[in-house]
Amino acid sequence: MIESDPLDFLLQRDLRNKFIRSLTVQPWVVVFESYTDDREDRGFFCALVESDAVGRVLEQASWDLQIGGGLPGWTIRYREGETEAEYDCFGGHEDIEPLVLWRTYHGLRDPHLEIGEEFRHYHNAFWDQGSQSLTKFDLDGSEDIIGRVRESRLEIRLLELRQFLAVKQMHLAVFFDVVRFADVDPEAIPSGEREIVVKEDLLRFNFHASDFRPGKARAFSRLLGKSLLPPPPVAECGTYPIAERKAETFPDFIIGTAEDGSPKMYSCNPKGLADFFGANPHAPNYLTPVFFRRDVLARYYSNPKKYSVEDGYLRCAAMWGLRMDNNASDYVIVFLGDLGEYLPEKERPYWQAFNVMPDGHMSEVYFRRSMLAQFTEPESPDLVFKNVFYRLGKRWAERFGWDLFLPLAGGDAHHFRTLRVPLTDDQAEFDSQVLSLTKVLIDSLNESKLVARGKSVGADEGGISKLACFLEQHPISQKADHIEFLRDLQALRSSGVAHRKGSKYSRVSTRFGMGQQTLPDVFRAILRQATAFVEAFAAVLDK
Repeated sequence: MIESDPLDFLLQRDLRNKFIRSLTVQPWVVVFESYTDDREDRGFFCALVESDAVGRVLEQASWDLQIGGGLPGWTIRYREGETEAEYDCFGGHEDIEPLVLWRTYHGLRDPHLEIGEEFRHYHNAFWDQGSQSLTKFDLDGSEDIIGRVRESRLEIRLLELRQFLAVKQMHLAVFFDVVRFADVDPEAIPSGEREIVVKEDLLRFNFHASDFRPGKARAFSRLLGKSLLPPPPVAECGTYPIAERKAETFPDFIIGTAEDGSPKMYSCNPKGLADFFGANPHAPNYLTPVFFRRDVLARYYSNPKKYSVEDGYLRCAAMWGLRMDNNASDYVIVFLGDLGEYLPEKERPYWQAFNVMPDGHMSEVYFRRSMLAQFTEPESPDLVFKNVFYRLGKRWAERFGWDLFLPLAGGDAHHFRTLRVPLTDDQAEFDSQVLSLTKVLIDSLNESKLVARGKSVGADEGGISKLACFLEQHPISQKADHIEFLRDLQALRSSGVAHRKGSKYSRVSTRFGMGQQTLPDVFRAILRQATAFVEAFAAVLDK
């Protein structure tokens, strides 16, 4: 922080007395900075130092690795009149490794910072050039930014730095070089602060202040030095099997109703539950069903790039998965033991918030799959529709060599992945699902192929009209009903989602039974009609 007093600013008391001394213990450690203005030239850099070399490194204030250094190169030696060249992956810096690299490409490309490959790989971290941040992915699916560029400086989070130092058993040296100019009478500089040399444990710096004649200012100062961060014990490296595992917590979930009507709770720790082989006979069974409100899935539907809500399964990329009953109409049901066995520890409190008293039974589909080990088709209308839609698309392409429904482009792909019966009786969610279904079912019709294989139709006719003409040549059962349904669905989208709701929306919503049922039930009926439309094309395939 720059002091308001010109003399304090010149003497860099803000840096010498506080910032530099806490440089390596801040939550975010500055590992690179290059900043210049009329009053200050400020540079920070860093390097990894072998522990045996710490004493030598602290003997002088000058940097042991310069910005731009640490890249692979050759070390040239002369022995007995002969030249020897030895390759060094760090450019011949003995006992020193770079953590941050400054890449310049000889001026042919824009220069940029690059955090060392080993650090990034150790934490399985992704550098996003757009946001200038380094993101670490935990096995539970959570994401943490562990490196970031803020204005002119690069910072790395202390926790991950310490973990890396622990596994490397090397020190981190943060170098600093700060030059300041001020319009201060050189005679005002206290004699005791003109030349300072500090050697304290893992801190070393030299400070000099004097007059400055070239005319930029009457006085200048320079603070040059380094601060070292020692490695923690290897056990603090943060990775299995070296790092110590913390005791896992298993919260209680509602599994029933007590005699007084209060919730009956039990831990989801799978090791403490009964099974069919005699374990923990006085505890609830591993397969005790636990009920949750359907909107527990909202956070997963809202992030389809990471999560996938499938028929009977919730998946987080390639990190974890949870078996569940999402064919039940009113709840999502999960076995008590699965909550502790497969749901990550960080996710369990979230699910706790949606836990409700048991009400009813698991779906017939889930019972047959989990208890009887039978292959069973889904019964929830959204899952049924997706199954039928996918199968028809695959069979159609194999039979005719072209897609009946064009694949959704990258920016629209989420409309199919997140298509669902609305989780709540909420108009906004209902509207979003109407939009998604229309994108999948109507906007994706392969109009050019339909026109080529049907009766002639005007170029300005919509996809539904082109489909109707195609069906004149390839009839399906109840064609008129299906075409009417598609037009109503299109009208519901255009009058209620794409535009302000008005009288047209009221008319078409009445045809779908809105106002007489909950919005989830309305959309279930819409999905059943959509499924019947898709299934009707099987007749075309069979001809």
